[in-house]
Amino acid sequence: MEINLDNDKEAREQIIRQRVILNDLVLADETSAPAIAAELKQAINQLKGECYDLETGGVKYHEMKQSEAFAAYCQTAAKLKSFDLHSLETQEERLAFWINIYNALTVHGIAELDVENSVKEIGLGTFFGRVCYQIGEASYSLDDIEHGILRQNQKKHFFARRMFGSQDPRQAYVLPVLEPRIHFTLVCASKSCPPIGTYQAEHLEKQMRLAAGNFINSENVQVDMDRKRLYLSKIFQWYGKDFGKKSDLIRFIAEYLRDEIQKRYILDNLNSLGLKYLPYNWNLNN
Repeated sequence: MEINLDNDKEAREQIIRQRVILNDLVLADETSAPAIAAELKQAINQLKGECYDLETGGVKYHEMKQSEAFAAYCQTAAKLKSFDLHSLETQEERLAFWINIYNALTVHGIAELDVENSVKEIGLGTFFGRVCYQIGEASYSLDDIEHGILRQNQKKHFFARRMFGSQDPRQAYVLPVLEPRIHFTLVCASKSCPPIGTYQAEHLEKQMRLAAGNFINSENVQVDMDRKRLYLSKIFQWYGKDFGKKSDLIRFIAEYLRDEIQKRYILDNLNSLGLKYLPYNWNLNN
C-alpha cells in the first residue's frame, strides 16, 4: 500500500499501523546488481558532499529533502527493488552494502517524515521497526538490517522475537560472521550515535578500525582511575553480548585506546574495574 508522505500527520499515523516502504517508486527499467551498487554509492556520496556536515558528522535534513541530490538518491534507491543480494559474495561486500543501506534508510526516513527533534517523536520501535526499503523480493526495516542481517538474527531485546522466523527467506542473507565494530558505523540519527560515513568493501578494515578508534577515543569512553571505573556509551550495554564477556570488552576497548597510560591502566585492572553507562542523547544529529 502506498503511503502519502506529503501530509506529515497522516504519514505518522499510517507508519504506526504498518510498514512504510520508502523506495516504492515506479521505474521504467531495471538495472543489473553491480550497476545498482555503483549508482547507490555515487548517490550516497553526492548526498554526503552536499548535505552532511563532515566536521560534526551531522546531517542537514531539511535542506537535504529539497535538494536535487536527495531526489536523485530516491530514484536510485528505488532500483533496490530489483537488486540481487546474491551478487554480494564476500563478507566485506555484504558488510559495506548493509551498513550503507542502514545509514541511508535512517537519513531517508528522518527527511521524509519531517522529524524535528528526535525519532522518539514517532516512537523508537515504530521508526526502527517499520521504516523500510524493498530490496529484491522482500522489505527490510532498520531492525531487520541491524538485528537480523548484521547481528546474525539476534533478538532486539530479551523479550523480543528473532527478526526472521525459520521459514523467512531473508535468513539466506544473514551474515555468517558477527562483526562487533558495526556498532561504530550504524547511525540512528541521534547525537550519541557515531558520525555518519560511507563504507567501501575494498577499504572496509581500515574504515572500521578508524570508526572504532574515533568512537572509543571520544566522550563515549571515559577512564576514571580514581574510582576504578569505565564510563561507557550505552551502546556497549545494549550490545554487550556482541563483544563477549566483560574482560573481552575491556580488552577490545584497550586495543583502540590511543592514550597509552589509560590503556595500560585498564588492562592491569581488568578484573576490578567497574562499568558505568552514560546517558544516551536521542536528539537529532543535525
